[in-house]
Amino acid sequence: MPSKSTPIRLRTNSDASSVQELTIYIDHEFDILEYRGTRAMLEEEGVIPVDFRWPTAYDDLRWESGKFKYWLLRHRPDGAKGSRKDFVDCDWWHLRWNLINAPDFWQRRLAKMEKALSDEIYRCSDKGRAEFYIQYERLWEARKDEKFQAFKALIPSLVAPKRGRPSKTIIQQGAAA
Repeated sequence: MPSKSTPIRLRTNSDASSVQELTIYIDHEFDILEYRGTRAMLEEEGVIPVDFRWPTAYDDLRWESGKFKYWLLRHRPDGAKGSRKDFVDCDWWHLRWNLINAPDFWQRRLAKMEKALSDEIYRCSDKGRAEFYIQYERLWEARKDEKFQAFKALIPSLVAPKRGRPSKTIIQQGAAA
């Protein structure tokens, strides 16, 4: 799962030579879902209503349909240089939508803080500490189990390499190769 502050960007075209391709932008922290692309790309995805009147210049358009509210605006393509007026008629759009009655950022933030506090209170309770000690005992038993540790050592990248200098046999094997 990505970090809360890092939005997810999904590209629908894997061709690296394509300068502009439809991008799906998801930001979990601010509850944003956005398509970014040309008019034709958005229409092809089926996210634009039939007989739609596109805004002119930098006007934006907002509407509601079903459970969602939508916001369409013209945008300068990523990496494009120049003043804003140079892009007044460019064909690059952002279509964002959210649930109509979704909790806002501050409500979600408060709910997360309440959950974190509730979890901490539980961890400090008698029952929470008892669960911690059970898990700790299981971990300790697994670390003492030589067969299990040998099995883990066979799985690449599961066990971190030991710190320090490599043994002489490893150094000699590398020189012989």
